Amino acid sequence: MSQSVLGEGTNYLTGGVVPAALRDILERESDTVARVVRGWARDGIDHLYLVGCGGSYAVLQPAKCILDSHSPLPVDAYTGWEFVNRAPARVTPRSAVVLASHSGTTREILLGLEVARARGAHTLSVSVAGSELTRLAEAALTYHTTAVNLSKLLMAYLVTAHVLIEVGDAGVGQRLLDDLHRLPQLSEGVIARTEARGRQLAEQYAAAPGFYVVGTGVLAGLAYQFRTCTLLEMQWMHAAMINAGELAHGPLEIVDRDTPFIVLVGTDGSREVAMRAYAFAQRHSEKVVLFDLQEIADANPLLAPFFVHIALQWFAWHLSVRRNHPLSVRRYMGKVEY
Repeated sequence: MSQSVLGEGTNYLTGGVVPAALRDILERESDTVARVVRGWARDGIDHLYLVGCGGSYAVLQPAKCILDSHSPLPVDAYTGWEFVNRAPARVTPRSAVVLASHSGTTREILLGLEVARARGAHTLSVSVAGSELTRLAEAALTYHTTAVNLSKLLMAYLVTAHVLIEVGDAGVGQRLLDDLHRLPQLSEGVIARTEARGRQLAEQYAAAPGFYVVGTGVLAGLAYQFRTCTLLEMQWMHAAMINAGELAHGPLEIVDRDTPFIVLVGTDGSREVAMRAYAFAQRHSEKVVLFDLQEIADANPLLAPFFVHIALQWFAWHLSVRRNHPLSVRRYMGKVEY
């Protein structure tokens, strides 16, 4: 199937969609996030919970990673059902719960909202405008774009930056916030620079049965997302995510000459661990793909998920074209009872 048959409209990396989406969120929601987080700080919150499913869970992972390193505020990230089933006893009126769902109708996220509200916690939703989650949460952040995961990621980062400013290393938070406002312009250059390699990799790996996706630090969530949402859901390819710090503790035994690996590497403190995993995989496999922030963008290391996402998405798009398998095709999700 040709790219024209798949349709340009399905590829959010074209037509200026990404910078426009990021710019829209920064213009509409920055003041809301600042006001909401100031309110949390004023009320003395002592715990932050991040709750989502699939891609919505993945985009919340960098927030926990960054806040763990730069704020004394305890942060927990849960998948929807984990939060509902555990109903953490620590959730109180002094907690804030961020709940993300693209549709805003995900059952376990709505039930999680009920848990949070029953405990008197502050709630903030990340969803499309007008959704049930948007209407029921105490405060809401919304987007209107096909660049869904990047939009949710930006909202999570805005929350992170303002939490740092209010309850953490304010210098790191302000620098992060300043760099977030540069994202729309920076994304344009990264989109232009990374397409050719995405096409080349898709030609090389179109026949691969699947991949092991390796990442750690702020890129662990993106590795999880690419495994879950892109390879398993959108391409029906076998895939597993391995934290780079865990490769040596068992998973390395699966590596052989024909085992395809995708390794995500940032430029922060996790780089040494990620490069060690890459070096091992490269020594023992002939099918290792590296996505290295250092080669993709000269950017704040904390923003690695945005730019590596773009490079990965070009690979995913061209892979879908080469495999005659549009990213929008599903056989079960939304079609059969689960």
